[in-house]
Amino acid sequence: MINGKVELILENLSCANCAAKIEERVNSLYFVKSANLNFVTKKLTAEISPNNYKLFLDSVTRIVNEIEPNVRVLEAEAEKPVVDIKDLSSIILSILFFVIGLFIYKRTWWGLIFFVLAYILAGKDVIKKFLKNLLLLKVFDENFLMTVATISAFLLKEYPEAVLVMLLYKTGELLEETAIRRSRKTINSLKNLEIEYANLKIENEIKRVNPKDIVPGDIVIVKAGERVPIDGVVAAGRSFLDTSAVTGESRLIPVKKNDEVFAGSINIDGTIEVLAKSFYKDSTISKIIEIVENATSKKSQTERFITSFAKVYTPIVTLFALLVALLPPLLFSQPFDKWVYRALIFLIISCPCSLVLSVPLSYFAGVARLSKASILVKGTTYIDKMARKIYAILFDKTGTITQGSLKVDKVVTKDISYEEFIKLLCHIESFSNHPIALSVTKEFKVKVDAQLVKEVKEYPGKGIEGVVDDKKVIAGTKEFLEENGVKIDIKEDFIASTAVYVGVDNKFCGYVVLKDFLRQDIKDTLNLLKKLETKTYLLTGDKKEAAEELASELKFDGIFSNLLPQDKVKIAEQIKKEAKNATVVFVGDGINDSPALAVCDVGISFAQNASSIATAAADVILLENSTVKILDLIQISRFVRRVVIQNISTSLSIKFLVMALGALGFANLWEAVLADVGVALIAILNSLRILKNQK
Repeated sequence: MINGKVELILENLSCANCAAKIEERVNSLYFVKSANLNFVTKKLTAEISPNNYKLFLDSVTRIVNEIEPNVRVLEAEAEKPVVDIKDLSSIILSILFFVIGLFIYKRTWWGLIFFVLAYILAGKDVIKKFLKNLLLLKVFDENFLMTVATISAFLLKEYPEAVLVMLLYKTGELLEETAIRRSRKTINSLKNLEIEYANLKIENEIKRVNPKDIVPGDIVIVKAGERVPIDGVVAAGRSFLDTSAVTGESRLIPVKKNDEVFAGSINIDGTIEVLAKSFYKDSTISKIIEIVENATSKKSQTERFITSFAKVYTPIVTLFALLVALLPPLLFSQPFDKWVYRALIFLIISCPCSLVLSVPLSYFAGVARLSKASILVKGTTYIDKMARKIYAILFDKTGTITQGSLKVDKVVTKDISYEEFIKLLCHIESFSNHPIALSVTKEFKVKVDAQLVKEVKEYPGKGIEGVVDDKKVIAGTKEFLEENGVKIDIKEDFIASTAVYVGVDNKFCGYVVLKDFLRQDIKDTLNLLKKLETKTYLLTGDKKEAAEELASELKFDGIFSNLLPQDKVKIAEQIKKEAKNATVVFVGDGINDSPALAVCDVGISFAQNASSIATAAADVILLENSTVKILDLIQISRFVRRVVIQNISTSLSIKFLVMALGALGFANLWEAVLADVGVALIAILNSLRILKNQK
């Protein structure tokens, strides 16, 4: 238990409706702040008051035993795969007895014995749950409905149908569980990214340890074919890394000493030593897995509606069944057995499992599909919001529509050779950690001889000066050089870029222009958003002239400049009012973007260069550094939404059709259960299409 958060595994959980009831009961416990049961992963996650873990475990066990006795409550670490063939054996034996009964029941009373044996073998678990719930005065679940329907069929002497209904129901349950296990296996494949071990270097020995035991400062050895177990920097060695699982980057990334590496990356060829910079729980891959697993805790509006709908659906349909059984005989002197039989069809079709099962499964499959596309969503509610009409997307400038780092645009020299100019500039700038200085030295890659540099003095916000190879060198702003007696005779004004002016021995000798270039994909992204009839706005803290110069290359619907963080929030709120019920999205990656990320319907940030605060405030994190991923997010979200609507409409249509046919006498019991089981299977398989969707 960490900070009151606990996780339990509900092994053998196969009933979606029961899962919803368990979640509701657990949330009602006075010491539980919030609880979420993910039916797909079978994981119950809850936040509880301090020192209540034992009480929580006992309470959950009691609740589960009341609702679904076959389910075992395990602590998350104790989860074990279970293969149980008892159900399959019982169904096969039940089918055998059923077939024998079919051949002999009209000739001898032994046929009835075989039907009863077949019924008990197929329905023993259902009947057991029914009796247990009946003692607790709990009705209107599928066990109650199936037991009442089939026993009533026996009383009406419809022996073959009674057995066949239970057989089909249990077979359907088995098929559903098989499909669900398959989906769990596919969706939980992300867990394969968890690191199993780390090679810890202790003096001259290498010890295999759990990555969770690694602490910052440790050195780990990563051999070819192994995953990097921790976030850190390369301490020794060279290699190529496959970072696709972490960043979405498909090409191999070369790494050498002092390069940053992320947990989950695969080392391709050489052996490297990595200096750990964080704990495993704070690593990139651990955060990715945590976000995906917790995504279902923020349920979509559709999921919440289906949960509420399921509570009233079964009682209402059961009431209709009662009316069908009683009204025609009492009001129109119709035969009771005929209308009771028709009412049983209502009971069988009244289980909402196909809805309660397929809708959460669709959203969780959507979360998994998005994670495969290097997009992390922190809740299924954001899939819903991105699937709706998107009124506007608000873009920050630096690091969002631009690359987020300064690069040299041009170099102008005066009365000095290019080589000498670059040599002097790089030597003096190498003594500064300012982002501009780092950009200059990174661009030119001059081999610096530190012995040539002396008397260095840096002036924050202005520049740097010193002596390089016996020459007095000064670099910085135009005003800084002029303050130090260097006359600059150029009038060029750099609005959307940054200039570093350089003087040597009190004479102006040139300047370097650095620029934060546009992302290569931003123009295509904006054009495609226009086709989706989505407005786009630029929000930046830059001066108006700089914003307009940049925006002249792009086609925004509106530009807002000179903005403080609170100004961005006000503009976002105003656009949200204009949008009414449509979605407003903010895309940004700076600390000053956090308030706007939080206030919009959906906040999106990039993981590769996003500040930790912005990533925490964002609802969606793009692992791949591309704005095109915003379009992928929209397309996948809309596909998930279509599948959810298909599942709901198909399930309800088939159920209502069977009810109508049953009431009119055109459907029988086995057709009803076949329709009920069939629509659940169709919904499950339809949900799994999301995992294979190519947008």
